[in-house]
Amino acid sequence: MTASNVLQLQASSASGRVAAKDVCTLKAGAAISFTPRTPRALRITEGQAWVTLDDGPHGASREAAGDVFLQAGQTLWVAAGQHAVVETLGRQRLQYRWTGLAPRSAPAWWRRALGVASLPSSDGAPCCA
Repeated sequence: MTASNVLQLQASSASGRVAAKDVCTLKAGAAISFTPRTPRALRITEGQAWVTLDDGPHGASREAAGDVFLQAGQTLWVAAGQHAVVETLGRQRLQYRWTGLAPRSAPAWWRRALGVASLPSSDGAPCCA
């Protein structure tokens, strides 16, 4: 699996200014799973995560399945219906945001995958990090 299919690295100083109510915490050694109904962004704000993705409902996801390792400042875009298991790495807690996705805020390659390629790019970034 190439992480460039599903991973858009976004280093941002804004992550430190996120409201505390928007940030979720996993204790060291803990895991949580998600299967979003709509495309979602998993943003790591502190710590490191091991994320396992399936290939979506009935194996129909355009995104690659497998393991992805994330650290603070990285975002993983998860397709609707794609199951993700998020685990902490190491002995420190993990803090993350699990947010909805406004189509115009998504990278161009993700908008194409969602079928909204006609929207102008808002990030000006190349396809993949």
